[in-house]
Amino acid sequence: MKASKNKIEREFAFHPERMRPVPPDKRHRVSREEAAARNCKVRVTMYLDADVVEYFKRRAAGPNAAPYQTQINSALRGFLAGAGPADDYSHLLQDERFLEALAERVRPRVR
Repeated sequence: MKASKNKIEREFAFHPERMRPVPPDKRHRVSREEAAARNCKVRVTMYLDADVVEYFKRRAAGPNAAPYQTQINSALRGFLAGAGPADDYSHLLQDERFLEALAERVRPRVR
């Protein structure tokens, strides 16, 4: 389901009827770091290819291995930190060494 620019996806919508008060003895204060998005889990429903799930489940079956969901989360986090397709390479247009190397490589094809 693709959300429009200002529309909240159904799974993240606010549902006050589902809210229950937390008893005072179950409450605790958290720091900003503890409340950061990186430390909050969100339940999602999605379909993955069976071979992908089996791969992570096999890895999770190993000794001292993290659960497969944790491994999938780590793989996605690694993708976000690495050179994914959404990376912005516009800074290369300001790099003279890159531009010279590119010109050198393209020159034989242009002539």
